[in-house]
Amino acid sequence: MSRVLVVLGAPLRVGLVAGLVSIAIGAGCSKSAGTKEKPDEAIGVGDKIAVPKGGAEGGEVATGAPREVVKVDETRFRLSAEEGQLAIENPAGVKAGSESVVRIVVTPGSEYKVNTEFPTKLTLETPQGVTIAKAEQKAGGHDKAKGDADKFEESGLAFLVKVTPSQSGSYTINGSFKFAVCDKAGSTCLAKKEPIAIQVAAQ
Repeated sequence: MSRVLVVLGAPLRVGLVAGLVSIAIGAGCSKSAGTKEKPDEAIGVGDKIAVPKGGAEGGEVATGAPREVVKVDETRFRLSAEEGQLAIENPAGVKAGSESVVRIVVTPGSEYKVNTEFPTKLTLETPQGVTIAKAEQKAGGHDKAKGDADKFEESGLAFLVKVTPSQSGSYTINGSFKFAVCDKAGSTCLAKKEPIAIQVAAQ
């Protein structure tokens, strides 16, 4: 009777050990799989890397929401009445097929002066039906070069724009004008970027 129990007991022990090994392996695989899935759960497909709002000390984070578009205040780059005046002098009696000259002038305020070291630039877009002799004009820089300017002094600056309309009609030449003014003490200099719109009425 004892011999039969010994023979039957061996398979039982082997089966029990095999079962325990199977359970241990299954538990280990489950733990490993769980660890593997965490990165996928933390950062999903299409999500953005979380960036704290308001610095490193806490704050909410956004992972999928689009970033807010920050608008730049362009008014601070415009010339105020105290700082000076920008004028566009359009010629009278413009004729189709003939060259006319438009004058763009900056006159600084009584307490300001033109910064002749600033890389001043006038850039214009050429509309259909109009020819511009030079659509981009420059002056200034470290050498204070007059460049393409008609006048380039601390008391004022001016550029001449030579335009030729191909036929009669009204045209608008858009562009931008970058320059700078400083207070006369030289303690504050202000970069400016003014939009330009030249109206040409050709007959």
